[in-house]
Amino acid sequence: MMTPKLKQTALVSGLALAFLGAAALIQSEQPSEQRAVIIQGSDLAALTAAVQSVGGEVTHELGIIKAVGARLSPTQLEAIKERDGIRRIYADSDLSTSSASAEPDCRYLNAEPLMKIGGDKIEWEVYNNGAVDRYLNSVVAIWPKANGDIEELKFHEKLFKGAMPGVSATFARPQWQIAADKAKLKAGGKEKIEIKFEEHPVTDQQGYELRLFFNDGCSIDFPPPPEVLFAGDSDKHAKRSYIATLVDAEDLHWQGIDGKGVGVAVIDTGIWGDKSVYLSEDPYGNERILAQYDAIENKTLDYKKESDGNGHGTHVSSIVVSSRRKSGEFNGIAPNANLIGVRAFDDDGQGSYANAIRALDWVVAHKDAYNIRVLNLSFSAEPQSFYWDDPLNQAVMAAWQAGIVVVASAGNEGPDPMTVGVPGNVPYVITVGAMTDSVTPADASDDTLASFSSAGPTVEGFVKPEILAPGGHIRGLMSKDKRLGKRHPEFHDADEYFTMSGTSQSAAVVSGVAALIVQADPTLTPDDVKCRLMASARPRVDASGNLAYSIFQQGAGLVDAYAAVYDQTWDCANQDLDIATDLSGDNHFLGRANQDENGDYYIIGMDGYLWSKGYLWSKGYLWSKGYLWSKGYLWSKGYLWSKTDLESDGYLWSKVNLLNNGYLWTKTLNEAAAINAWVPQE
Repeated sequence: MMTPKLKQTALVSGLALAFLGAAALIQSEQPSEQRAVIIQGSDLAALTAAVQSVGGEVTHELGIIKAVGARLSPTQLEAIKERDGIRRIYADSDLSTSSASAEPDCRYLNAEPLMKIGGDKIEWEVYNNGAVDRYLNSVVAIWPKANGDIEELKFHEKLFKGAMPGVSATFARPQWQIAADKAKLKAGGKEKIEIKFEEHPVTDQQGYELRLFFNDGCSIDFPPPPEVLFAGDSDKHAKRSYIATLVDAEDLHWQGIDGKGVGVAVIDTGIWGDKSVYLSEDPYGNERILAQYDAIENKTLDYKKESDGNGHGTHVSSIVVSSRRKSGEFNGIAPNANLIGVRAFDDDGQGSYANAIRALDWVVAHKDAYNIRVLNLSFSAEPQSFYWDDPLNQAVMAAWQAGIVVVASAGNEGPDPMTVGVPGNVPYVITVGAMTDSVTPADASDDTLASFSSAGPTVEGFVKPEILAPGGHIRGLMSKDKRLGKRHPEFHDADEYFTMSGTSQSAAVVSGVAALIVQADPTLTPDDVKCRLMASARPRVDASGNLAYSIFQQGAGLVDAYAAVYDQTWDCANQDLDIATDLSGDNHFLGRANQDENGDYYIIGMDGYLWSKGYLWSKGYLWSKGYLWSKGYLWSKGYLWSKTDLESDGYLWSKVNLLNNGYLWTKTLNEAAAINAWVPQE
């Protein structure tokens, strides 16, 4: 591993070469290579200066959207992306009365990260997860000289047979031996490209490059850019956690969407610090713990300090960011994200409202310094007032309002209804329940909702949780010497892995997914991230297409990282809510859940979502990718609260005497809070 000094020298040299190279390219590029783009920011003068600084031409001032139109070459376009004040860059496409897309949608094309090498050939699998067939147009190949000539190329059928000498070649019509319409990658299917060589092929995969071009302009490349991933295993003791595969995050990692640059804060029992390299370093060996703060002692810590005496905070953090990998699959959902550890719970996992609120205050105060975009809260307390009267919830709402995506665990008090705890009962935040894969990650048919996962609705009538994520027998990092490791040694592997179940773990999964979404589009607000998580989720349905679990148990369904990153849904979360007036006390809000005279829960204005408190744990259901909500996300909307609502006919919140009568908060704010309770593995 390079020393810090050598790393710095190499970085400076690399930047200097890159700058000189970019300058030469900008000078050599022709005007015909320029593209028309729209660049959006916050200040027209700054945008104009940015365009001019890279040698581009400003063509329009679009003050109505705080943007400029410009013409930029490819190199200038890359250069301007690094300038301050650039919010978004769009292609300035032509307009027409047709509905044709200006550019192809290539996001559903994927491939295996590794090829198979054996005998006299190589094989590489590619996938089409979209709904449209793709037709191969040409193949570009580069291979090691020791392989000799290419003798045959197959894509389902033989495209080429003969002798193709050298170390590079392009295979295209008319040399193909099959009709063009047979070189098809079917919708929802996979295909294998196979190349046979004259000699036994070299096994070092870095010696190969393949690029498949399709008729619609899309292409797939091998190898993927991040060279570190080809190492396969991070160490000889590495094991798979499967969570990246379960939520479809693995393909995103290969695309470079791995949380890079995003700060994730975890308020918990602390973190392992530099005792585990997979927490303290990203996949490239860079330090990524930016800061640690002890809210109990009210002091900042050495960012390398081991602050976790319990183990829970370390386990949760590792699910979010662990850079440990097995067979190329990362244990963490956002393995390249930065980590900010905040200790608010002691070695027994206990804490107070006052310390938790102080932790939240510190996170909001330092969000810009560490680019904290995501906050994980894997703890809960029993609700003791309406959400808006709870001081911890008020602090959580302030974090959301400040632009931080807050992810909270639903709690482990299920399966009864109305068991979601604080702060998961805050309507604005993303509250996460747990599913389990029944220890068969490759078989989705036996996945179930975890029996311990808390269910909604909340007292105020909001549907909770919003989403589910893996939370059964989750493998994460933890020292065997920590409190949890000592209490449950049977779940430690004597190395660094500890297995736990709970909505704490499922919340961490969604925090990692949120970091991926924010990296892919930093302009998104917390409401936007919540909307895309919900809109892309996969609800559990039975053979008839009906919900297998109630909306109050599974929310929108199982999180889907890949779909969430590429989803384009807007304005489907926190509709009709106003967090500013909620925090100011001018307005408060109620959800659309209610309880009828039979004790059944339903959604006001939506038919077909009645829940009679039954629990379906049967297997054989599917996670639906195309479930059609009959009225969109009506259940996620709120409406204005008034005192008369408490006395209206049959509303569930009118039946809760504790909340009707109010609750006397102590002057010291020492109400108890705790990390989510231990539950049996499921």
